[in-house]
Amino acid sequence: MTAIFNQAPTLAPATLHGKKLILLAHLGPALLTVFFIWLPFGFALTGLLEEWGVVGLFSRVGVFFLTDAASAMPAHALRPLTILPHAIAYSLDPNSFNYWHVLLIIALVIKGWAASVITTRITGAIKWGMLASVLVIVFPADTMQLSFRSIHINWALSLVLLASVLLIRALDERNRVKSLILSALASLILAASCAMYEVALLLAAIPAFVVFIQVGIKGIAAHIKRFYCQHLIWAVGPAAYIIYVIHTLPLVHSYQSAVVGDSALASVKMYFPKLFTLGVKRSVFGGWIDAFRITGSEIGSYWYVTVATALLLALIAFAAWKSKDTLLVETGSNSRWTLPVRMIAIGLVLICLGYLPFIFNPAHMAVSQRTFLYAAPGATMIFIALLLCIYRYSKTATATLSAMLIFTGLSAQLFQFQHYIEISKRQQSILNDIAHNFDGNAVGKTLLILDYSNQLNHDWMFLNPDLSAILFHIYEKPADTIEVCYMPSHEWQQTDPLQRKGTCEKTEEGWTLNYPVPFDTPPPPSKKLSNADVVTVEVGRGEAPAANAELNAWRKELESESSPAGARLRGITESHPWFQFFQFRQPPPDEYYWDFGRWWSMTPPIAGSGWRNTQWETRRFVHTASAWKNAPQSSLVFDLIPASAPYEINGFFKSFANKQLRDKMQVEVNGIHIPLQWIQDGRFSGSVPADTLKPGRNSIEFISDVDAGNGGVSAELDWINVTRQIR
Repeated sequence: MTAIFNQAPTLAPATLHGKKLILLAHLGPALLTVFFIWLPFGFALTGLLEEWGVVGLFSRVGVFFLTDAASAMPAHALRPLTILPHAIAYSLDPNSFNYWHVLLIIALVIKGWAASVITTRITGAIKWGMLASVLVIVFPADTMQLSFRSIHINWALSLVLLASVLLIRALDERNRVKSLILSALASLILAASCAMYEVALLLAAIPAFVVFIQVGIKGIAAHIKRFYCQHLIWAVGPAAYIIYVIHTLPLVHSYQSAVVGDSALASVKMYFPKLFTLGVKRSVFGGWIDAFRITGSEIGSYWYVTVATALLLALIAFAAWKSKDTLLVETGSNSRWTLPVRMIAIGLVLICLGYLPFIFNPAHMAVSQRTFLYAAPGATMIFIALLLCIYRYSKTATATLSAMLIFTGLSAQLFQFQHYIEISKRQQSILNDIAHNFDGNAVGKTLLILDYSNQLNHDWMFLNPDLSAILFHIYEKPADTIEVCYMPSHEWQQTDPLQRKGTCEKTEEGWTLNYPVPFDTPPPPSKKLSNADVVTVEVGRGEAPAANAELNAWRKELESESSPAGARLRGITESHPWFQFFQFRQPPPDEYYWDFGRWWSMTPPIAGSGWRNTQWETRRFVHTASAWKNAPQSSLVFDLIPASAPYEINGFFKSFANKQLRDKMQVEVNGIHIPLQWIQDGRFSGSVPADTLKPGRNSIEFISDVDAGNGGVSAELDWINVTRQIR
């Protein structure tokens, strides 16, 4: 049986044309898929979360490529190469995110190409490899593949797949010297992958799984005996990384230690079932169910996705047709069901291995960001195996199902990309407001930002360290002390353990920032800022910068082509889509709907004050988002172009802290009281008087007491809608 693994699918002793075809077949689908994802958006995406901290750190201390114990990021010393993709992109162009896009594109292409080679090696048919190449990229269970905060995670996954391809090639190489050299190169790349993101360590088993699928348990012993040198060399890579971790762990307080907590074993015992109830379920079913729903409810026009799907299928069909005379296939002596059954079994194991590291921390399991990236190869293998089974009975059904998977997966990826770009646009608007109303001179002072958009410092909107970092990048001056007040509610962004925020008070002497009042202890002293020690900047008003003689020179400098600060600002705030042809479904401009998030982990920033962070509830394959009202006056702000028609407000509170709070709940729209009618449970409605809504910025306020005995909350809002009345 080992002869099977010694004779890989190879080119017939024919022409260079055949070799080019094989290369195109493996590389083409990945290139085309990534092209279709990026074409509508171009390089519009910029930083979102940790990316800003990295950019600011590079600006402050200079570019570094390793995160060892002596680096500026010692907490990540167990991932010494984790900063490498960021550092390369920043070195190539520190003023934009263009090369972040380039590196992410390359990583995804490598991932797709490697999946194609591995799957072709397993199935003996190039069409299945090409299909796997597409599916592993559009796999919809993860919601952070197209965000730069995961660029090192994508690269680590791509490198471990690349290393697996090289080892498999080494096992097929007849020349022993070449085989050992390829094995050493594969081991080196595997070690680099682990050093970039330690989850890659578990996927080092991929080549062994490929061997098992092809020769079975009976053939493994003979295979290892024949190729023991190659496997030993392969094992050196992860072994070297493990030795590095053992050496480095006592030297630093690592990120991993903070995530895992005191007992990794206790976490495994407690959360092990989540590998199946969450990891496998989401990978095989839940992600695709979300993709189908996204396709049906979020995509405004299907022509682009249809064309993309058709071209991908046409490429796969053409390569499969042309490869009949150039590809020799060794299938072995397995029964007709042995191959798909083994693929499904190994696919399930790979999903569990890819998801396993994330069960050490409940916060990771509460999101789908990055936690399913390493489940993609296993899930893809399962779907290819299922398609193999269907193919035996109906080629038409196989083609139809393949088209559905590509169509829905691509739609989900496009929507995810759009989701992150929309957040990026909000951040760019805030940065533009700050830059045009602040000249960077705040050394020794507090930068107090009055946020009329009511979203700064919410999740995904510049948590303070990231805002300070990106401001240093723009100004090359420190703005280390930043405070944010939401206006006009005067809510201070400083929170307590119950996620309650403090208040901001303007006085003749300056500003007084009051901490949230504890329920059972005296409040801490307020933070007082004198006028001489504070620089105040207004953002989010949606208006042109006000005339200011002191800022005129600075604003002219920003507009100058020779201004370094202007170049940095333009590079991160003037990114635009290449084309505007792709459409998503949007609510009418004369209506407002808010639900804290429709798709798991793709949470939009809350535009409003007086809310806890968004929380998600799982019901089988459906995830719903909501947030607790935790202030006497909580608001949502929104832009509207109202029609000249009567309006009504409808909404749903999932829970109340106590029974009395529902009857005492009041709602105001732009300061006008709206009488509520409670329909059932927590559902409510009310008529909005004519002329209450206005063009531009509007607000809804929810007014009620909070329950001190229940953590200072009052009601949990699921959704709210402001629409024209139906007569």
